[in-house]
Amino acid sequence: MQAVPEDEAVRVGDLKRRRFTLPQAAQILKIKTELLRKTVDRGWLTKSYIQFQGRKLRALDGIDIVCLYMSGDLSAKVRYSLYTQLKHLPETRRLAGTMQLQIPASSGSESRIVDVSLDRPVHEAMEGINALDRSVTAVDGHGMIAGTAVEAHRIAALVDAGMSINDVLGDYPNLTKDQVESAMAYAKVNPKHGRPYPVSTVKAVLRQGRGGLEEAFAAALDEADA
Repeated sequence: MQAVPEDEAVRVGDLKRRRFTLPQAAQILKIKTELLRKTVDRGWLTKSYIQFQGRKLRALDGIDIVCLYMSGDLSAKVRYSLYTQLKHLPETRRLAGTMQLQIPASSGSESRIVDVSLDRPVHEAMEGINALDRSVTAVDGHGMIAGTAVEAHRIAALVDAGMSINDVLGDYPNLTKDQVESAMAYAKVNPKHGRPYPVSTVKAVLRQGRGGLEEAFAAALDEADA
């Protein structure tokens, strides 16, 4: 990607003020929550917490996200130095270009200077954060896909069970592809507790000939009761 002009770059404060639960951070990073949880448990990230749906949960901020994007490409010493410096930068500082890090010497060697490029990880972090924001905006506070009477978790359950997005759109013609994808993203970061949603629609049961009307009626009752 092209270098980001200094006056268009993201400010440190813009990232520090954004805080995410681990499932939300995993969605931004496009990794499994359990993998992120193991990374967090290793202890190199500063501990912080957030109140989410009445519970105190471990949280990451935007600086954490940027450093996690880069962690696989950096040695432990470089990663620690980068993380420490980013956390202590003034909030008005813009993150663009390269950042010079002075890496402490090991025994018998001299300290060294390492240049770390910030443009790509900051860009990827902001893309992930904006995608998360879009998925949250697409679903209202009651878990319904905005502007519809369809629950996000219901749609996510269908896709998780093997229905393609095109099949879901065929059974829910009032939805768009973006809405289905947003419902899936929302469900990942807001797991449903209690009774699961049905994993097929009435139309799908009839279309596939699985059990005829009896199973179709059962699916219909599940949909009505959910």
